[in-house]
Amino acid sequence: MNKGSKYWESPGMKFDLVELASTQRAITNFVKILTEKEIPVEFTTTGDSMTDGKSITISSNITQNTIDSTIGLALHEGAHCTYTNFNVPKKIGNLLLERNLIQGKEIIMLLLNFVEDRRIDSLVYTIAPGYQSYYKAMYEKYFYNNTVDNGIRSNKFRNENWESYIFRIINIFNKNTDLNALAKLREVYNILDLKNIDRLENTKDSFNVACELYKSIYDYLKNLKPEERAKQGHLNKKDSNPEGASEKSLKNLLKKQEDFTMGKVHKQKISRMAKHKIKAISESLIKVEFIKSANKIRPVHIMDGISNATINENLYDRFRDYTKNDSLIEQGIVKGKRLLRKLQIRNEQITLSSKRLKQGKIDPRRIYAANFEEDLFYKIDRANYKPINLNVSIDGSGSMVGEKWNQTLINAVALGYISLNMDNVNVLISIRTTGDVFKGGEVPLLILAFDSKKHKLQDLKKLKHYHIGGLTPEGICLDALNIPNSSYYLDSYLINMSDGLPTFDDYKGEEAILDTARVINKIKKGGVNILSYFIQGEPNSYHKEAESNFKQMYGKNASFIDIKNINKITKTLNNLLLNKELIS
Repeated sequence: MNKGSKYWESPGMKFDLVELASTQRAITNFVKILTEKEIPVEFTTTGDSMTDGKSITISSNITQNTIDSTIGLALHEGAHCTYTNFNVPKKIGNLLLERNLIQGKEIIMLLLNFVEDRRIDSLVYTIAPGYQSYYKAMYEKYFYNNTVDNGIRSNKFRNENWESYIFRIINIFNKNTDLNALAKLREVYNILDLKNIDRLENTKDSFNVACELYKSIYDYLKNLKPEERAKQGHLNKKDSNPEGASEKSLKNLLKKQEDFTMGKVHKQKISRMAKHKIKAISESLIKVEFIKSANKIRPVHIMDGISNATINENLYDRFRDYTKNDSLIEQGIVKGKRLLRKLQIRNEQITLSSKRLKQGKIDPRRIYAANFEEDLFYKIDRANYKPINLNVSIDGSGSMVGEKWNQTLINAVALGYISLNMDNVNVLISIRTTGDVFKGGEVPLLILAFDSKKHKLQDLKKLKHYHIGGLTPEGICLDALNIPNSSYYLDSYLINMSDGLPTFDDYKGEEAILDTARVINKIKKGGVNILSYFIQGEPNSYHKEAESNFKQMYGKNASFIDIKNINKITKTLNNLLLNKELIS
């Protein structure tokens, strides 16, 4: 059975900025579920950092081998944010002065963190067993490995001093623990009583145990004479492995374990620029889907909406803070208003009253004249236009630049405006292109730019910021579109506007044409109606071949629209929306 992130991570995950953003969102959700709090999870820009009880930082150096331990560490820190009383470590100096233990502040702080870790991790294991695999990965990284096992069995850290006790205490829950390694270790084990760690209800309880541990060891070491120390050290090493791990490797390991216990885990920092891009990616709800096309699995980056951060950070090199397209947006809105006046009938309810029926409601206006031989009942039938889904998918590649794009944008905005003002027309405007994936190279990019079910006019206007460019991964992006099937209660349409043939990397030629045709046929099987328009510019020798290939992809009913007559698209849709057969 797969465990941990294997349940949800994408195949071929490379952890570029998109995957880092996806991982950050997943960890944020995990922490929220565990803690029932909105705790920010951010990539660190300053290197090492400690949990402050209010936020969590994670390393940017995430791979498939480290993702589970990274999640485990974030959950571990999230649990501290919820269950640790940070006032105890903040006021530890005053608390130790009251107990006359101020000389042991540094060691007691370490012991407090160790005991608190055991208390909280035990609590999480109980209340959130589904996260155990992530915790296990975290512990395997820091505590359960061959170096630790060999060190515990070796003759290292068996001298009667604080360094040996810290090493043996921090690793006391290891299955190889030798309670005879140090004179007071068994007493330490009994004070900790890990099997009953749930008896500790809060951070103050953990502090009391830490103080008891310190006092037990401190009083013993303080009164130990040199010859007694040497003799006990000799006894401690009896029957131990003289080989094992080297002292240098064990000291390095102990330093990492101490840092982990104190919350000073090294986290690789990320640049502020990259952090801003990750934030923009998260706000744009970008996800990666893997689509099998032409016998090859390819990643498709899907952007849900156009956020302000998307524009400001110029994600995928496909967005600009334009004002030059303002007039095109306004033309689209004006056109939408004009069409809307013709379409208002779709918002009206059609009523048919049938009288002189044998059953139904009594018609009071016929009672006075009734001779009780006539039928006195009537029925009113009300009908509405069926809801209609228009999936407007636009070719956003570089070949559409200029008047083709301008006219396409105007018509798309007009349809979007109509959908915002009609109850039973839903429009999803998507753009198919390729984009820079933030580390060189291009990927298929599907931008779900506008969805009338959740977006407003201000979102529709953001189409002006799209920067035309890229290639044409036609079938790949259409396959990722997930168009709803038609049904008795819904008519679904795919409206395609493009000007060329599928081209992306090795996805081109006859293979790409046949793959796009396969995707279109799959969409048709769901009852989705296909309206495909080839936007033509000036005639050239390429057009004849392109038209033939276009019909091969989209069917014999595919239309060819001259750029000067692109209004035919909205006229066709106007007639479609008023079709009486769509009344239910």
